[in-house]
Amino acid sequence: MKKAILILVTTLALSACDKVYINGDLDGMWRLESVVYPDSTVMPDQTFYSFQRHLVQVSKHDGTELPKRFLGILDYRGETLSMSKFYSFPQEKYPATTDMLKEFHLYNDSTVFQILTLDDNQLIMASGERTYTLHKW
Repeated sequence: MKKAILILVTTLALSACDKVYINGDLDGMWRLESVVYPDSTVMPDQTFYSFQRHLVQVSKHDGTELPKRFLGILDYRGETLSMSKFYSFPQEKYPATTDMLKEFHLYNDSTVFQILTLDDNQLIMASGERTYTLHKW
């Protein structure tokens, strides 16, 4: 009887895990390594993108007590992803301005990316003439 209950609990726990990670290799925290512009390459310092379910968080850890963070809506469709409606985090009542998002190399509140490479270690995506390279953190 105990064995049957243990198997049932384990099965339920494992099936619940599938509901947390719906974006495959995209889900998790990624460190932004480079952004290639038509005329230059930028190597951002301590900039992170985190993807989970239908949310994206961008954060910058610059040595201050609290990192700068914005939370937005993620729409992942396999070959493309879009990020939109960013708000200051944890004070969600303040929408992010375009100037605030520039620090994360996002240039408007709704950005669509074409995914060029995605595996469990590397994400390369492009938006317009910019190419972003990220590594799983």
